[in-house]
Amino acid sequence: MALGQRVGLATSQLDCIATHDDHPAEFTELEHLVIRYAEQLTASATTDEALDQALRKHLSDRELVELSVTVALANATTRICNALKIEAD
Repeated sequence: MALGQRVGLATSQLDCIATHDDHPAEFTELEHLVIRYAEQLTASATTDEALDQALRKHLSDRELVELSVTVALANATTRICNALKIEAD
């Protein structure tokens, strides 16, 4: 939670990020799309075309690459920590 607060997320956003679709007022349209993108990429290592097109209305190609790399690195870090039995702070 500390990291989320350091980057500007409100406590109310952090409390409902896992159920963001049930809390439309807590996040902007782009924030909802980014969360969905991270969820899809994490769960299945791919994203659906409709989500990609929606994101492209808000993000440049470079920004979409940066988002993809960020999600992939977060997933890799989690997997490595899990393999080495390193717990999050």
